[in-house]
Amino acid sequence: PEIAGPGFINLRFKKEYLEQSLMNMANDAERLAVPVTSNKQKIVVDFSSPNIAKEMHVGHLRSTIIGDTLSNVLEFSGHDVTRLNHV
Repeated sequence: PEIAGPGFINLRFKKEYLEQSLMNMANDAERLAVPVTSNKQKIVVDFSSPNIAKEMHVGHLRSTIIGDTLSNVLEFSGHDVTRLNHV
C-alpha cells in the first residue's frame, strides 16, 4: 500500500493473484467466487428515503443508495437483512 494523499491509498496486486482471482470468478459465474458466510446474522440496516416534502435533488438519494447497496451486499453474503427506511 502507498499513501497517495489525504483519503487515498494505492494498492498494487501481483499479476498472478489477479489472474487466479479472475479464473475463480469465471468458474463460479453465479457467485463470482464470493463465499456465503458461515456465521449468518440478522442485520438491520436503517437508512433514509428521499423526503417528499422537500425539493428533490441528487443529494437526497445518497443515503438511500448507500443503505440499499449495503443491504444487497450483506444479503449476497448470506445474512438475513431487514431494511428500515425512514423519511
